[in-house]
Amino acid sequence: MLNRLDNRDYLAGIFILFGAALRFYGFSDWSLSNDELSAISRTNFNSFSELIDKGVWVDGHPALVQIFEYYWIQLFGNSVFVVRLPFVLVSVGSCIYFYRLLTVWINKNAALFGLALFIPSYIFVLYAQIARPYAAGLFFTLAFSFYFFRMMKLDEVKKNALGIVGFGLAASLTHYFSTLSTFLIYFSAIVYLNKQNATAYFGLAALILALYLPHIPITLNHLSIGGVSWLAKPEADFLERFLAYFFQNSYFLGIAIATSLLSLAVKRFIHIEWKPLFISLFLFFTSFYIAYYYSITKTPVLQFSVLTFTAPFLLSFLASFIGRTAQPKFIIGISSLLLLVSSISLLSGNSFYSKKPFANFKAVAKNSVLWTNELGSENVLSIANSSNTYYLKYYTEKVDSTFNYTIDQINEANSIAKIRDVITNSPKNFLLIAYANSIVPAEVHEFAKQKYPIISKHERYFNSDVILYSKGSINRKAHFSANYLTHPNWGVNKSLLQDSIFFSDSIAFHQNPKTEYALTYRDTLKNLVQANANCLTISAQLLSENPVDVNLVLSVSRADSTVYWRGTSVASYYKKNKWSQFLYVFQKPDDLLPSDLVTIYFWNPRKQNLYIDEFKMYNFADSNYNYYEF
Repeated sequence: MLNRLDNRDYLAGIFILFGAALRFYGFSDWSLSNDELSAISRTNFNSFSELIDKGVWVDGHPALVQIFEYYWIQLFGNSVFVVRLPFVLVSVGSCIYFYRLLTVWINKNAALFGLALFIPSYIFVLYAQIARPYAAGLFFTLAFSFYFFRMMKLDEVKKNALGIVGFGLAASLTHYFSTLSTFLIYFSAIVYLNKQNATAYFGLAALILALYLPHIPITLNHLSIGGVSWLAKPEADFLERFLAYFFQNSYFLGIAIATSLLSLAVKRFIHIEWKPLFISLFLFFTSFYIAYYYSITKTPVLQFSVLTFTAPFLLSFLASFIGRTAQPKFIIGISSLLLLVSSISLLSGNSFYSKKPFANFKAVAKNSVLWTNELGSENVLSIANSSNTYYLKYYTEKVDSTFNYTIDQINEANSIAKIRDVITNSPKNFLLIAYANSIVPAEVHEFAKQKYPIISKHERYFNSDVILYSKGSINRKAHFSANYLTHPNWGVNKSLLQDSIFFSDSIAFHQNPKTEYALTYRDTLKNLVQANANCLTISAQLLSENPVDVNLVLSVSRADSTVYWRGTSVASYYKKNKWSQFLYVFQKPDDLLPSDLVTIYFWNPRKQNLYIDEFKMYNFADSNYNYYEF
């Protein structure tokens, strides 16, 4: 019966062709992401052992995808089309296996219903177009599930054993959350255990584990590395936000699903398959809570992407209500409607093909090259930042292989203070600042605007940006400004003002070894920053005979509690026996209130000697560094 094709199977084929079109359309047009470029950069090795030592051991993901990309790129090159093509293909394969899984596990009616929601799901289409482990792990997990549940339900061991072992091992070697998913699937299927399949159940599990053993040292090392360093612990509403994201943030889709199930109930086509229902809920929520608990108590690992492997089981949960006796024509009708509504949510509501929540390395690099060549490289000082210089270079070389940024990364060797001096001493008429995924500190932009105040060109993308500044005369609008010598909110010990050593105006402040706290400013936050310009730029000229480690402190209090505190050392800005400009940009966090009290001062815990002049604060109207706006 399962092998006999009918109209539902033919429609499923059309659905899958549509799903393939969604996944193939424009997949090589948009920029490679940071993680994709990282994987490509880790294929430039001379041997397999070097790949493992330097490309896999340090990454935090199992070895399979990185090994595959290493050989794939050696054979076919590293163009975007070539790199992403295998992941698009396996994503189409996931659609096929998801339908097959639900057909054998529940019934064809449920399978078509589930497939209609799976095909245009944002998370599955998005990761289909990204050359990272998610599409591959999803494919292996669903393929494993199909063979495994078919064996457990039909007691057909020989027909399914190879698929179970092959895809189960592949899933385990692709992503650690697909490893977890495979384990949970295996464990939960114990409800189907009987005398006919018991030997195979335990034997195949032992075989998968035995084949995985060579990877154990890599796994143990990855576990010792922990989670993702930049990832924050999940908030209490993470699950709610994921469910909204998974269902396209669409009320219409939610209504369509609820209406479909209600209409099935009215027609008495509901027949609950309790085992798929139980297993589906168990798989998704157990993987979520394990990730959530680990992220809260150990180190953060929980992101929407790691739930990709068990998210399909939310759809199998919904499908498990649909009985096999439902009229095929009715199922075809509601499934087609669900596919339509979900697709509209993907294409219109989520603007899938016009917006991507990843840094746009491609556009940043392209504009950097074109703008520089247009003006002449001899006229443009260029500063860029990314987590690896290879990432932007991958794209700049495709436009102009001779192009190089003056400074291609902001790090200890190219600190903000050193960049300040490069900008100050540059004879060039233009300054280009670009970044993708690793921000250019706001202080660099503020130093830039002192010499290059005019914005000639600017393109902003999600977590990426390229801007061209030029010389000229312009007065920057400031919503607020305060000079330490004139503003009444500044507490200045006038006995420490002196006129023998100064930068300007014939007077400066001497913070001597006896002065631990100096030049204290207090005011409510609403008076310092505006809602549409949330940056406070704090600047001072500093002088000392010896290196100093004095801190500028910005503290925010609410009632009797400190809700924000930041101490910034002036040490890196120091230049021996020369006045040096220190600059710090405070970007107001969203959780601070306008009524909060802000206190700013210089803190001298090591009792050092320092002269301070031109201590000023500004809330500039053009200081907008919302890097995630797109």
